Amino acid sequence: MILAEQSQISTNVYEPIQNWNQRDLGVLTGERGMYRLAHFWQYAMVCSGFQVFNLDCAIRFNPFTIAEETRKQNLAPEPFLEKIRIQRAFTPYQILDALKNILTIKEENTIYFLLAPCKQFLDGDVKDEEGLFLLNLMLGVIEKFPSENVPLLIIESWTYSHKNFQIFFPKLLRVTQNLWELKMDKGLSRIRTRKTSIAGL
Repeated sequence: MILAEQSQISTNVYEPIQNWNQRDLGVLTGERGMYRLAHFWQYAMVCSGFQVFNLDCAIRFNPFTIAEETRKQNLAPEPFLEKIRIQRAFTPYQILDALKNILTIKEENTIYFLLAPCKQFLDGDVKDEEGLFLLNLMLGVIEKFPSENVPLLIIESWTYSHKNFQIFFPKLLRVTQNLWELKMDKGLSRIRTRKTSIAGL
């Protein structure tokens, strides 16, 4: 997989969501640190007046991270946490049902975060053929979000070695209008923004 070099690198980790138009599908990926960064993005979304909804597929949401950020600003965490909702999903079928439900309800002024969606499809209890079939079903649902004007940010690691992930992840990148890669080096964070062009897939 080769990512086309129409990209820019920034040390401002909030820059992607500041420039995101909320009509296009966004994916934040990397080796580590993505889920923690997603919390900071959610804090920023709430500060901007949005509600946030997490579909958490691998217990990645941690309310203490939000509380930590609010306290740095000398703010009480409770008003922020009240505007962030979490729904857990622990099987591929629960994830699919939850995504379809989000598209049906389409709550206004809400930003949706999909945390670690692939993990449950790669579980040892899910047969490989079934897992890949269900991953493709999920992709079909995800593709509908932009046309339905439902803002969706997907936070996913790129480090799974499972063969189904190697097949699926490039497909996800193809339908993504905004792709951000978090790089961590010696405690410093950098975001590489790759807007639309994915080549060699």
